[in-house]
Amino acid sequence: MTFLRALVSLMRLRGFRRLFASRVTSQGSDGIFQVALARHVIFNPEQAANPSAIAAAFAVVLLPYSALGPFVGVLLDRWPRRRTLVISQLLRACCMAVVAAFVTGASLSPVFFLLVLIVFSLNRFVLAGFSAALPHVVRREELVEANSIAPTLGSLAYAAGGAVGAGMHAMGSDVVVVLVAAASTLTASWVVSRLPFIGPTHEAAGPRLGQIVVSVVRGFVEMVRTLPVRGWLVLALVFLTRLPFGIVLLQALLLSRGPLAHGGTGFLRFGLAAGASALGFALAAFVTPWLAGRWSPVPYAAASLAVAGAAALGLGWWLTLWSTAALSALVSFGSQSVKICCDTLMQQHVPDSLLGRAFSAYDLVYNGGLVSAVAIGAALLPQSGLLAWPVTITGAVYVVLATRLQPAWRAADRADARRAA
Repeated sequence: MTFLRALVSLMRLRGFRRLFASRVTSQGSDGIFQVALARHVIFNPEQAANPSAIAAAFAVVLLPYSALGPFVGVLLDRWPRRRTLVISQLLRACCMAVVAAFVTGASLSPVFFLLVLIVFSLNRFVLAGFSAALPHVVRREELVEANSIAPTLGSLAYAAGGAVGAGMHAMGSDVVVVLVAAASTLTASWVVSRLPFIGPTHEAAGPRLGQIVVSVVRGFVEMVRTLPVRGWLVLALVFLTRLPFGIVLLQALLLSRGPLAHGGTGFLRFGLAAGASALGFALAAFVTPWLAGRWSPVPYAAASLAVAGAAALGLGWWLTLWSTAALSALVSFGSQSVKICCDTLMQQHVPDSLLGRAFSAYDLVYNGGLVSAVAIGAALLPQSGLLAWPVTITGAVYVVLATRLQPAWRAADRADARRAA
């Protein structure tokens, strides 16, 4: 009920309502689009991708995307964020439409991966812009609820988009799925165009092309020099939290393609794990505003890490369909709860003039943690995914973080107080 009350209260705010609608529509289109990619690249028998190839695909998509972080941050702090979001969504829709022409063939050409890379790279502007815009459409005391509702329901929209894409593929082809994703992205662009002013507060004239690199370097150096210690602790927490989550994700994918797949049902069985993850995200959205508001974000994040760690240590030994789904749900619950808290802590303790760059660095370590986890999993897990100890060992990372988070936060708080003095 706390979640629903907060949702109803925030939906009375026109700015939040439009930002929320644009985020849900955009992430729903991402889910639809990525279903077509997964069917074409990972679950296509003609490709037969092994764990190392899957890890390489994650790296190709996410690392260049993440390397744009400093550029995105500086530009979001200089360019009108609303206009940047509109143009990014329009360009993404155009690239998706061109990708539709490539998914009809069996081969994976460099042009195909380049277009996919552009789609994900532009999404970098979109997601960072949504996070940086949030403090402009809600009051400071409503940030915990807003950070619970908007990103979490955005993730659920992504999962729902995946379900829609899977259903559409069963009735049609990947071409239709990609074109529907492009149409949904166009809709998101239109909704973004109706947003009110979303920053930056001290808007500067947009840089010329020759000035962008210099601006990026200077802006990023300024962020590194002036980011509060608590901001650095949040970034470290985000990175480490992604490690167990990524290994669980890779193992669920390998098990779904191999031992748990029967009669070509691997994609659907992985869909069960993905659906369980979505359930974990939803549970985090309901519980986090209630408990984080009573305990404060840091103690609640520590408790969430303990829950996820206990789940990995307890369920990681049973490599069955239902234990994998349960583990996916609980680890997703813990990681999403921590992410909601980290979003709020970043927004509360980082000045607005640095917020775009801070969230760009945030996204960099967020995706870098996932790529690192998949790379570690590819090195440890066999192609069948039938190996228990990597998940249980990485689950211990959550337990260690749970015990050390609050003392580390108190130390960072004291360090920031000394810097201010």
